[in-house]
Amino acid sequence: MTVFQRVLLALAVTALVAPPAVPAAAAAAPAGMYRFVVAIGGLKTASRENWVRLATYSLTADGKAYDSHFHWSQRVRVNRGYTGVTASGCGARACQVQTAGGYPATSSPKKLSGTYTTTGSVLRITWDGNGWEEWTVSEPIAGQLAKLTYRGSSFGATHGYGYGSNAAWSDRASMAEIAAFDHTRLKHDYHLWKTDAGTPYLDEGAGNPFWMTAWQRCSSGRCLGGANSGTDYYLSTANATSTDRRDTIWHWRRALADGRGETCYTGNSHVKPMLQIIDNAGGFHGWVAVEASLNQTSPSQGTSADDIGIFELSEF
Repeated sequence: MTVFQRVLLALAVTALVAPPAVPAAAAAAPAGMYRFVVAIGGLKTASRENWVRLATYSLTADGKAYDSHFHWSQRVRVNRGYTGVTASGCGARACQVQTAGGYPATSSPKKLSGTYTTTGSVLRITWDGNGWEEWTVSEPIAGQLAKLTYRGSSFGATHGYGYGSNAAWSDRASMAEIAAFDHTRLKHDYHLWKTDAGTPYLDEGAGNPFWMTAWQRCSSGRCLGGANSGTDYYLSTANATSTDRRDTIWHWRRALADGRGETCYTGNSHVKPMLQIIDNAGGFHGWVAVEASLNQTSPSQGTSADDIGIFELSEF
C-alpha cells in the first residue's frame, strides 16, 4: 500500500467514527410556559410622550420570541373606537361600549420577533432591531401559571405586568364566567400618568380591588355593566365577534354626559384595553391591561387631558 493509499484509508476511518453533530439545545421556557400576556409602558412624570403596549408573547422551544401588540402613545393622537357591543339590562345606561382607538381591529397592528433566554429566574427577550427587556419569573400556581415581574429594558419601558401559561390563545373566560367570579379577589395594581391642574404626576397604587366589583350580565352576552357613585362602568369583549383574550373596560361620569345633553358619553371617557390571564387548565385569574384615554375633546388642554398607563387586575 502506497503512502497516498494509507492517508486515504486513515481519512475514511476517521470519517466513520467521528461523532454526529450535536443538535442545538432546546431553550428553557420560563417556568415551562410559552404564551404570555403582557402590559408594558414607558411612563415618566416629566414626559408628554408616554406610551403603553398590550401584547401577547409566543415563545418557541428553539429560543424564538414573537410579539403581537397594540400600541398607544401621547405622540399619536387617536380617538376612541366602538366595540360594536351594546350594553343593555346590566345596571348601566344602554350604550355601545367604547375602547381605545384601533383595539376592536381583528388583528394586532404591530409585531416584533426576536430571541429569548432564561437564566435562573430571569427572562431576557431581545427583539430584532428593538432592544431587550428583562423580567423575573415566578410561579403563582406551580405547573399552571407563570408571573413576570418587570426588571428593565433598553427601549425606555419603566413598568410592566405579565403572566403566562400554555393555554391556547383562543382559551378565554366567557362573560358569564367573569360575572360569576368574585371580583373582590382581584387586586388592582396600577401606574397611570395624569395631570392635576396641568401638572403631571404618576397615580400609583396596589392591593385594593377595582372600583367596580358588582358586575351584572348584559343581555348581549358579550358585556357586563354596573353603576357606582354616579359612574357608569362597562366590561366587554374588544369587538362583537372576537374569541381571543381581548376585553376592555369603559367608564365615565354620568353627570358629564348629562351636561352635554347625552345619554352615552362621547367625551374624554376612560378606555382600558385588557388581556385575560388564563392558566394551563383554563382557569381565569384576571387581566393585564393598559389605559389609553387620550384627549379627544379638549383642544385647549392638549395632553393635559390624557390619562395613560398600565395596570393589572389579578389574583396575584
